[in-house]
Amino acid sequence: MTENPHHWVAAVAIVNFDLELGQSIEHIEPPDFPLTEQERLNICYLAFPDSNSGCSGDTSYHFRIRKEYTVAKQRDDITSRDSHYYYGYVFFRQVKGEQFKRGYFQKSFVLLTRKPYINLYSNIVQVMAPQFFESGKVAIEVALHNFTCWEPIEPGKSYQVPLLGQVLSFHIPSVKDKTQNKPKEFPGHVMAPKPIVLRSIMEHDVYNTLRPLLPHIGILWELVLLSEPIVVFGPSPSATSSLVQTLVSLIAPLRYANDYRPYFTIHDSEFQEFTSKTHAPSRIVLGVTNPYFNKALQHWPNVIILDGDPNKALKILNPKEHSGSSLRGKPGFYTRYKPFLSKDKNVKKLLRGDRQRPAEVENIMLRRYLTELTHTLMIPLEQFISSLMPLQKQLNPFRQPPLLQQFQQEAFIQSLNDSSIKLNSELKGLRGNWKDLYRKFIKSPNFEMWFQSKRTEANQRLELLHIEQLCEADIYSWKADKHEVEIVDMLLWIRDRYDALERLGTQHSELQEHLRNHLTSLMEVVPADMQATIKPAFTL
Repeated sequence: MTENPHHWVAAVAIVNFDLELGQSIEHIEPPDFPLTEQERLNICYLAFPDSNSGCSGDTSYHFRIRKEYTVAKQRDDITSRDSHYYYGYVFFRQVKGEQFKRGYFQKSFVLLTRKPYINLYSNIVQVMAPQFFESGKVAIEVALHNFTCWEPIEPGKSYQVPLLGQVLSFHIPSVKDKTQNKPKEFPGHVMAPKPIVLRSIMEHDVYNTLRPLLPHIGILWELVLLSEPIVVFGPSPSATSSLVQTLVSLIAPLRYANDYRPYFTIHDSEFQEFTSKTHAPSRIVLGVTNPYFNKALQHWPNVIILDGDPNKALKILNPKEHSGSSLRGKPGFYTRYKPFLSKDKNVKKLLRGDRQRPAEVENIMLRRYLTELTHTLMIPLEQFISSLMPLQKQLNPFRQPPLLQQFQQEAFIQSLNDSSIKLNSELKGLRGNWKDLYRKFIKSPNFEMWFQSKRTEANQRLELLHIEQLCEADIYSWKADKHEVEIVDMLLWIRDRYDALERLGTQHSELQEHLRNHLTSLMEVVPADMQATIKPAFTL
């Protein structure tokens, strides 16, 4: 089976726990979905909360696993991630009863996808899984048929789609979106049931997820920004997956470039790699529930141990205390990290947790604060990148276009002055060593991925400007005194520019027409015997 990048769902798996056989995938749709034996094992273990979690009833969470084969990468929207991973959305049901072996019924519904649309797929599972447990496999078949009727995933588009008698309304964000768009309003008669409206396909209750750590939001932002390793110990996969996913989103709209696992078990095939003490901890954010990790990850520099009470604030503790007598460890935020920026006093006012404010308002205020913090950091970098662009007068339509100049760290640092960091009213209390923060950020994978994207974007822009100049060039005058070899070289050059225009991936029919006219004009001065040989190569 070949994966289509526009498919909403890769597969649906039902994982059963058998007293004698352990976890196993008892059913998967489509039946020929390509999973290696190791991938199947990883999914089986991740589909169940750890035995120490104490989960009962229905439990929902998500995980992320590395694929053992690759497919084409898709980077067409702001939520895309490395296609080497699957996201699994789990609905685990545990029912106590004497009729069951060991006294419990334990089964998980798992939806696999390549898209990290956390809130969207969590809601999809909340619709699909209960109907599966009530009606069986027919619910999966009907749902998969519903997905085939959905229009392909398209960044910047709003959807209102059917799913098992329900209607979901949501918007797929695009890099061109200035702000988070609300789902488009559709006429009431289009869909009879009242739709489930998702204001974001990504985020859930960010404020309450971070509530125990809000006093340390600045330190967490820096740790994520600088790609520092973090492990989250939680009482359940739901708690760890929510916090890990929220942590990696702290630096949005900057994309998090490193690996992260919202829920991770001791049975995972990469367990030895992440727990090894022979090398520094990987640049990864891990969510775990098994107490064994408290010992296995003692050497990690940043450890968050959640309390059973989600509203209880966590204090910063010395990592030496992490090796206490308790198996799970004392709740707290264990770190020796010294932040470059001081604690913003205005955060206490902004995030005071007014019980009169709706959760949605709290989430918007928190996200706005974090977004402004990231923008404040990135604006001087954006301005410096602009200064590396070659001047338009350096473009010559008959030569290779120049590329973006090399980024020099110290040149950027020296360009900073007191007016470079512009703090708005929400950040006016923020102070610190911005230059050293930049120095460390520039060495991080987050910066590298951002800069690669900016460099590609700048070079594509230069290439387009160069092609536009070539289209405007006076080919008639140029060819007047040129030799045959020079004419053929120019034919090859224009054909190369035509192909480059197609690689840019957008419609430029007018420019393409200009280039075709140039080719026609040049062919007129090519000797007839040569035309017969080369003309097919330049017929577009």
